This record gives sequence, C-alpha cells and structure tokens, in this order.
Amino acid sequence: MLNFIVSVVLALLSLSAATHALTTKSDSRSALAWVSFCLLMPLAGPLAYLLFGINRTRSTAQRLYAVQPTNAEAEAAPIHSEFARAMIGQRGSGKNLTGCTSVRFLENGDELFPAMLADIHAATDSVYLCTYIFQHDQIGRQFISSLVAAQSRGVDIKVLVDGLGALAYPPRADKALRDAGLHFAHFDPIRLFPPSLHINLRNHRKMLIVDQKIAYTGGHNISAKHLVKDPAVKSPARDLHARLEGAIVSDIARAFAADWERSTGEALENHWVASPASPSFDKAEARLILDGPNEDIDKLNDVLLGVFSSAKERLWLMTPYFLPDKDLVGALTAARLRGVDVRVLIPERANIHLAHWAAQHTLNRLVADGLCLYLVPAPFIHSKALIIDNDYSLIGSANIDPRSLRLNFELGLELFSFECNAWLAHYFHSLFAESHWVDPRAPETRPYLVRLRDALAWLFSPYL
Repeated sequence: MLNFIVSVVLALLSLSAATHALTTKSDSRSALAWVSFCLLMPLAGPLAYLLFGINRTRSTAQRLYAVQPTNAEAEAAPIHSEFARAMIGQRGSGKNLTGCTSVRFLENGDELFPAMLADIHAATDSVYLCTYIFQHDQIGRQFISSLVAAQSRGVDIKVLVDGLGALAYPPRADKALRDAGLHFAHFDPIRLFPPSLHINLRNHRKMLIVDQKIAYTGGHNISAKHLVKDPAVKSPARDLHARLEGAIVSDIARAFAADWERSTGEALENHWVASPASPSFDKAEARLILDGPNEDIDKLNDVLLGVFSSAKERLWLMTPYFLPDKDLVGALTAARLRGVDVRVLIPERANIHLAHWAAQHTLNRLVADGLCLYLVPAPFIHSKALIIDNDYSLIGSANIDPRSLRLNFELGLELFSFECNAWLAHYFHSLFAESHWVDPRAPETRPYLVRLRDALAWLFSPYL
C-alpha cells in the first residue's frame, strides 16, 4: 500500500512539473527536454526542475523593482525628428527623444577619470554616482577624496554600488565609503540573513550626474583597471564613456533616482526638469533606454533588432562579450544579405573564462555563415558601441549576451547625430587597424578537449 501511495505521489509530481514546463516555457526544445526529464525521472526530474527549470528572475524583479510602463504614452506622442529610425526606439523603449546640447566621448580611464573628478570638484548642488564596481585602489581613493571634499562644501552626495559587483571584485571600497561619512548604498546586497543571494538582477548601469547639469554614462567602472597608459596596471581594460549636457541629463537623473529608491527606500527630490515632448537639439537627439528583467525586459533587445533591420549601408558593433541570441544573429545575417557592411569587433580574449570559452564554441559557425568578425588583441576592449549608417549611434553598459539583455539592469544611450557617428566610426577604424579578421576558410585549430570544454561552457550561455 505504501509503495502504491509513493508511486501515485511521484506520478503527480512528475505530471505537475511536466505540465508547468509545457505551459510556461517559451522555447519548444527547452519545454520538450524538461517534460521528458520530469516524466522519465519521477523524483529527480521534478526536483531538478524546481531548482533550475523555473525562471524566477522576471517575477522576482517585478516584485522588487516594479516601474510603471510608459509605452502607451510614447506611442501616442508625436515624433519630431529628421531621422526616420527614431520611431524604432520610441516604440521599443517607451521613451521620447530628448535634447542633448553637448556630447564628449572619453576613451579609457586616462581621459575619463580626470574629467569626472574635475566636475565633482566643481559641483555646487549634488553628485549622484552609480557603478557596478567601485574598487578601493588609487582611482577609488581619488573619487572618495573628491566626494568627501564636495560633501564638506554642502553638496548632496549619493553613491550606489551593485551588491555583487562590490563583493566579487576586491579590493572593496565599502568600508572606506562608509568611514568617510558618504551617503552610500548597495543595490540588492548579497547577504545570508535575511537571505538575498541573487546572482541575477544585478545593476550593471554606470551613471554620474553632477548638479543635474552634467551626466556621464558608458562602460567604465570606478577602477584603476581602466588606466591603460599606466605601466603599473596589469591587464588593463579599454573602455568608452560619454559626457553629456542638456535635457538628457534629467532622464539619467531619473534613472538613478529610481535605482536609489529601490535600494534605500528614499525618494530623491524631483527638482530636475522634465524632458519636453518636442525638444530643441543643438548637438544630438538622444534617448535613454532602460533595460532589466522587470517591466523593462527586452526593451534594449527589441531596439537592437529594429535598428539592425533599418541599416542600409553600415552596421558596426563592438562588444566585450558576444553571445547573441538567434534573433540578433538573424537580424545581423539579414542586414548582410541586404548588402549592408556588417562588422563585429570583439576582444581576442575575454577576461571572463567561461564567457570566452562559450563564445569560442559559436564564433567559427557564425563566421562560416558569413559574419565579418574582428578580434582585438590586448589590452582587453570593454567598450560597448554600435553605429548604423552615418547618423545613428548607441553606447551604454550592456553587452551582447543573455546576462546583459535578459538578467541585468542595464542602460543604452541612443544618439542621432552625424558628428557622434563620425567620431565613433573613427574609434572603430582605430581598433580595426590593430585587430585581425577571422578568415572563414581557416581550418579549425582548437584541440578536441578544448572544443569539448568550450561546448560545455556554451551550455551555460543563458547565464553568462
């Protein structure tokens, strides 16, 4: 009798788990695999599905970090732009275009950090800083010193660091920030009690807002690793940031305010100017695209698909980690078949082993299918940039991988400007000059065990 009861319970568990997988999985192959596993392994199958098969990322993000959707408002707003593809970002992100009166691109920490520190030194009202990594090294100490000096002048200081980024990339600056008396918080801190162990849902955004008049965003963290010209820095990382002025600063300030309130419960005073529906543009038309596993999920991915499909002459993409989903690969392939000059520029070797191995498993196949791929030798290139034709640019914090586009909180900055596009094209050309093109006719040279390792790493690509 006991055996019969146990068998019935196991059968019900297997059927319940299989039914859940069948009705919730968006990929038919994933659904088939989980259904088969649950039915064939009545105990191990349901347990494995409970632990690894149920995607809790989006529901958790929506519970912890809910925002009001804005797509309906954006779709109803008129477009006032000379650029035809401006509608794509508006429909995909739910954001209107915003004025940007000044754009200055800054390469590597050697250019960026002095500019940021100078603006903090000149601040008179507020300094808001959000970063994934804040290391207590020579650069971190300079920032802490400048922030303390600004706070002593009566400037409102807020520093937000991702909880996992702070833990995973020592030396940590947490204690120094707190000891200095700065208003500092972690975004979703990692802790055992009460339990908060989210490896996903990380805040990968980089923002600095000074006096609500100047904003910085891009790929740099607060780390001496970005000092490429300093011979004392081992394995430096090249990167790109933008210094912005104009109404776009208000959008970036609002993004910081939402992240700060989520982390601390403190609502910042809303004294920034709302972005006008029909702004005037001196330097560029701009749009901030927020992306994350809450209501903002897939916004950046959808915008990328749209602008890839709009390319007519040129589509150049730069990313430190390249693990694109099939929809993005399809859009790149379609652009190439239309005669668009499609080029993807990535590091010769990524600084995260698993991500590098997983990418190696797919690159040869992508190149064999016609993708034009360039590998940049060290120093490691951490920049994220996209240019399309001669008028569209996109920079920000997101990589082209599932973690950035599905699991993290990221941001992208669209710039509709011939001048910005030309500057970034020159930046691409400088990197093309030192990179080497991957020949699709070249034979496979990786040993079998290396290929096996890369294939195993590729299995985890949805989480890399």
